[in-house]
Amino acid sequence: MKKFLAVIAILLVIVAVIGGMFLPRTVESIVEQQIVNATSATAVDVSLDAKPNFRIAMGEIDKLHATAAAGRIGEIAFKNLTLDGEKIRLDVMEMLFPNKDLSSQERQKRILKHADKIELRGIVTDEELQNFIADKDKNFENTQVKITPEGATASATGKFLGRTIDIDIAGTFLVQNGDVYFHMTHLNSNSILSRVNVDIFLKDIKVLDSSKLPLGLKFESVELREGEAVVTAVSTVK
Repeated sequence: MKKFLAVIAILLVIVAVIGGMFLPRTVESIVEQQIVNATSATAVDVSLDAKPNFRIAMGEIDKLHATAAAGRIGEIAFKNLTLDGEKIRLDVMEMLFPNKDLSSQERQKRILKHADKIELRGIVTDEELQNFIADKDKNFENTQVKITPEGATASATGKFLGRTIDIDIAGTFLVQNGDVYFHMTHLNSNSILSRVNVDIFLKDIKVLDSSKLPLGLKFESVELREGEAVVTAVSTVK
């Protein structure tokens, strides 16, 4: 009997050691796949840290750090993305054996049980904003965009009353209800458009939709730099 119990004890130790070695990597891989699904990134580097390490297998993570050289959220491409998290608790069983009856958003809520803070930062270049505006509003052609710390400016040609006109645009980014908008503050033309109320052409264009983000993230701020905008999204779950 004692020998049998000793064998069982040894087997349990072996299972615990193997689980401690492989389950943390499994959780890491699942987190990596979650990021890939949300950002379409082709190369993601994920690092999970907990002391002792086996706690990762139970979904308890002290620190999370992930980077991607490039990715896409919705219709916007990012030059790079960084995800950091602190004191995170995940439902590992839901990650390993997903409930197929749940929607994607419901499953995300079930997976993330707790997080002191999760922060996603990404860089949008003026070239990508240029491509986005050109694709989003077919009234503008030959769009050229420049981002500076003071705001974003653009020049384009457009159609008005059947005529092609030159347009100058100025704007900035606004965060409203967790989503990011490009807000045009100025639109001017030296043609016939200068003789009408151009305010009717000013409108906010939704650039980033937080519903596309994982882990309950919502866009919080946009910092403008020379040639790029740094977008930050955060999440906390208590």
